[in-house]
Amino acid sequence: MMADMEKKDINNRNTENAIYFNFSYAALKLLGKNLYSNAANAISELVANGLDAKAKNVYVYIDMSDKEHSIIEIIDDGMGMNYEDLARKYVWIGRNKRNDVDLLEDDKKNVMGRKGIGKLAALYLSNNYFILTKKDSVNKVNQWQINLSKYDDSDFPKLDRINKQIVIENNDIWGKMQHGTAIVLNNVDLRRNGAKRIEALKRVFADFYLIDELASSIYVSVKTDKKQKTNFEKVEKFVAFENLFAMYDNTNSGQYKKMRKSIAFSWASKYSHIANKERETIIFNKKDFNYKGKKKFKTENGELIEKEYELVGWIGVHATIDSKNAIDEKFIRNDIYKPNRLRIYVRNKLAVADFFEMHPSTQAMSNYVEGDITFNILDDDDLPDIATSSRQDFLDDERVELLISILDPIINSLFKVRNEIGQKIRNENEKYEDYIKEQEENKRKKEEEARQKAEEQAREAERKKNEAEEKQRKAEEEKQLANSRAEKLSVNLGSEKKRNHFLVNSLDDDQINFAKRLHMIRINTSTIAKIVKNNVNKLNRGKFKEKDAWDLLKKISYLSARMQAVLEYSAMAKFNTKEEFIEDNLFDFIEEYCENVLAQDEDIEIRILREDRKDFIIRFIPQDIAVILDNVVSNSIKYNATILKIVLNNDEDFCTIDFIDNGDGLNPNVEDTSELFEFGKGYTYTGTGVGLYHIKNIVEEELKGTVDIKSEQTKGFNLHVRFKKL
Repeated sequence: MMADMEKKDINNRNTENAIYFNFSYAALKLLGKNLYSNAANAISELVANGLDAKAKNVYVYIDMSDKEHSIIEIIDDGMGMNYEDLARKYVWIGRNKRNDVDLLEDDKKNVMGRKGIGKLAALYLSNNYFILTKKDSVNKVNQWQINLSKYDDSDFPKLDRINKQIVIENNDIWGKMQHGTAIVLNNVDLRRNGAKRIEALKRVFADFYLIDELASSIYVSVKTDKKQKTNFEKVEKFVAFENLFAMYDNTNSGQYKKMRKSIAFSWASKYSHIANKERETIIFNKKDFNYKGKKKFKTENGELIEKEYELVGWIGVHATIDSKNAIDEKFIRNDIYKPNRLRIYVRNKLAVADFFEMHPSTQAMSNYVEGDITFNILDDDDLPDIATSSRQDFLDDERVELLISILDPIINSLFKVRNEIGQKIRNENEKYEDYIKEQEENKRKKEEEARQKAEEQAREAERKKNEAEEKQRKAEEEKQLANSRAEKLSVNLGSEKKRNHFLVNSLDDDQINFAKRLHMIRINTSTIAKIVKNNVNKLNRGKFKEKDAWDLLKKISYLSARMQAVLEYSAMAKFNTKEEFIEDNLFDFIEEYCENVLAQDEDIEIRILREDRKDFIIRFIPQDIAVILDNVVSNSIKYNATILKIVLNNDEDFCTIDFIDNGDGLNPNVEDTSELFEFGKGYTYTGTGVGLYHIKNIVEEELKGTVDIKSEQTKGFNLHVRFKKL
């Protein structure tokens, strides 16, 4: 402690007429903690010291298996330091390294440090670290320690020589170096730094330095477990070049060569011929813009001095900023890698992490822009130092304004070509959509013509049907007349029979087939006539009740629906419609009926969803199935549905049919869906409830199945029919 030190002037430079400032431990600690926002930046600053020492290789080793007491080793093969270097340079806070008399002029141009505070990065990380350095020979290693844990705030820190050999974990690398420096930091608290963030140091270093321009290589190894093997990986630039659509590049390395020659904007269109179309990428170069020149600047004392300036680097605009659509797998948006930054470098070291934060007026498309730009005039030795203390930004200055004036035309040109390709794709989409609409309109017209033709054919069929019925009626009359004559005139019986036989045989095949298909209509009309007759007799006898009226309506509506179904499909039926029952594949019948009959309706699109083609053979009446399908379609249309899906499923034990539409859904006044199957209660605002009543009656009575409404539907309607396999 200083209280126990010999009482004399601490700074031996003091004289009777001059007293020098000194840095106490409190001042150093305050500077170190405020200069850096995270461990990665602090480590990067220590690496920069090695690069300034002309190191060809810098190794960064982090052992965070015990995160609270992590170990960091930074080893470089630079010039190293002897006692005089440590005494005159290292402990001198604020020393400008560029003014060293032993530096050549060319070397001074490449020195990154200027303010002499980068060494405080070690204090940000740990208050106890070692400096191992060798300069004169491989066998002479100077070992020093600074342990601030023993200091009071008012004490003046010092380096203590260590005579016993300090063992470092990467001694195999350090031992082979003829010269260089190793900084060993103990008890580094990395609890606030996740393993992924520390492991991503390669990307941090790749952005912290202009890696492609360095004559040095940086290697990183991170261990999160003591058993983990030490593995150093080289730091390389991590940029999604293949996701860039346009680039300005005036570098000698030709960064534009890493781009794709063309890009397909697959996410920008739902049409494959537009989405898969390759768009040629765009390259701007130095002849397209003013990027260098001469200008007079103010020195520290206000004098004007003419200096040359030059902007060197690349700026690109991404085709997309959506990670899932990115063409290059390196395009990852997270807190480690942000592909929308325009990084400004000075002397190959990051000076501004994001130009757009300095210049908000260009932020309209800043999310699309990325680049690495060098503008060394920002840190010229003859001009005032305008960098902030953290060396991560610049103060307002005429050089910053100059930089903005150079960058604005470049960035605006990149924005322009990106907007133009976006607009071009939008125009292509609109043009193709107009084409589709035109095709759909033509299709609609053709369908309308086909519908009108079908209606004409239906009217013609109806006319022929009526003619056939009239012929049939006359034939019946003739037959009755013939029978009557046969009784009276037995002599002429043979000739009458011959005439009737002739009439039948005179019918052509279409007329005979048509007469057969009218058989079911005659059966149904005959049944209706009998029902009416019976109920008229009841009415005349005064025994007709309300129940009889309901039963009469149920039977007549059912028979009417069957006749309507016969009229719909009879002309197209391949089976004998004269038969009441058929035994065949129910699912095939439903699918064909929908495609050949119901598909003619333009008010609704019917989609058949059939998971497999297994047969479902069942004995059924075609008219009944047609009644079910016609009523489902009618109800869906009444309730504003545009799509009806019919899902046919053939499981091991059950077969099911789901009718699902996208209409307005159940009437909100319906509390019990079972009531909807009662005769006279409908689920649409305009329905009568007759359809669902007949559907339930046919499914349960004729087909021996079950039917119910899935009420969990929040939109649309779902009718579920289920058959148990025998």
